[in-house]
Amino acid sequence: MAEVALYRKYRPQNFGNLVGQDHIRQTLLNAIKNSGVSHAYLFCGPRGTGKTTSARLVAKAINCSALQENGEPCDKCDFCVEATEGRLIDMIEIDAASNRGIDEIRDLKEKIKFSPTRAKAKVYIIDEVHMLSKDAFNALLKTLEEPPSHVYFILATTESHKVPETIISRCQRFDFKRVDIKSIVARLGFIAQQEGVEAELDALELIARNVDGGLRDAIGLMEQLTFDGKLTYEFVKKSLGLTGHKAIEQLFAHLIEKDVQKALATINEIHFDGYDLSQFTKDFLEFLRGKMIEEIRTGNSAGVPLLLNMIEKFQDAYEAQRGALIPQLPLEIAAVKICLGEVREVGEVEEVEEVKIEEKKEVKRVKKEEPEEAPLVEAVQERAADAVLEMSLDSVKRNFPRILENIATPSVKRSFQTGNAIKVEGYEVTIAFATNFHLEKVNNVQGHDVIERAFKKVFSQTVKLKFELGKVNLPSSLGASKATEEVNKAVEALGWEVEG
Repeated sequence: MAEVALYRKYRPQNFGNLVGQDHIRQTLLNAIKNSGVSHAYLFCGPRGTGKTTSARLVAKAINCSALQENGEPCDKCDFCVEATEGRLIDMIEIDAASNRGIDEIRDLKEKIKFSPTRAKAKVYIIDEVHMLSKDAFNALLKTLEEPPSHVYFILATTESHKVPETIISRCQRFDFKRVDIKSIVARLGFIAQQEGVEAELDALELIARNVDGGLRDAIGLMEQLTFDGKLTYEFVKKSLGLTGHKAIEQLFAHLIEKDVQKALATINEIHFDGYDLSQFTKDFLEFLRGKMIEEIRTGNSAGVPLLLNMIEKFQDAYEAQRGALIPQLPLEIAAVKICLGEVREVGEVEEVEEVKIEEKKEVKRVKKEEPEEAPLVEAVQERAADAVLEMSLDSVKRNFPRILENIATPSVKRSFQTGNAIKVEGYEVTIAFATNFHLEKVNNVQGHDVIERAFKKVFSQTVKLKFELGKVNLPSSLGASKATEEVNKAVEALGWEVEG
């Protein structure tokens, strides 16, 4: 007989062994104990968090002939044994991904009319229910609302936003959360002990950190990486393409010290050692997030701005890695920006130099006229510095091409290009668009976020954007006259004649 996969072998057979879902376990046990089980449940949540397992436990408890006082199934009666072994004929599991049509739901509606074959009730578990077609959902509505007394439905999905509200409103909904790292490590340790595997605690923790809260994935990964009865940290790290905390802490230390050469050397070393740079960036962002939260928790807010700057730069690097021709380049750019500061464009450098020259001239003149008035010199310097960071309508219009260059999303960039800055009040910028089409492309959460990032890169300040429908004036030289000229050329080239 073939060996059963560990995640199936150690699937919880009672609510007490359900890991990381205490709030759901207690609510379901209370409902079973008080005979208040709903005829329709909707279990939502990420993969591998216990949705199907909980559905089977509810089905087992409903049909158990010797239910315990706390609502747990006895695991000894014929119905419990058959449910555990997957032989209970009245517990029907349906995969909605491969049975998604209206014909399958009509067939189900015909079958539920018949009484259970052996058990007290029929329990239908529909997995990945969001995959059902629109017609199938409509066919299921009436059945969910008024099912026969001997029928229970338990729907499970990883994408609850795809399930129609009319279905959700007819079910009791439970949201399964990702299992925390500590609970995953404890469960993996128990399984390793039962299987006689020598597992290093660091190896188990590393697996737990890289499954995104999915216990099933963690168990499968542990089984996959166990070799000759041993599970070592080094082998797990190598198999997953992870760098470990040493490289992360090393890079962080170089960035804090503003040592750009060592930071770049660390990034290249990680790359040439064959590690996954996207995974490293993700781990580094998680590390920075932890540092930031710790700083806030301890009341030491002095280091938070620097951490926020690092998070922003490496978040940009993570997004840029997808299309990077040189894999390590986005990380190198982030390191350079953090260590050396933002690199100014040529035009901006010239503007700053001009301001500095004017500032020097004005300071010299003030010194000649009133040498003892030092505060006046400081005021002149402050005004000159303010001029560099000025947020005005003219400044926005002048820097519009630079803002466009910093918009990463092509569709947003194309639509924003048609806009026209019409008003700037403080840090609120109003942009007008000639058509609803382009207005709708930018006037959403994604559009606002991308464009506000672009403004921040250009002006080094956070702005509030306001988009509206209005007139966008185009220069006449670029408008009708040019278009007419191009059309006439095309007509002449094709040998056509224009009447009228």
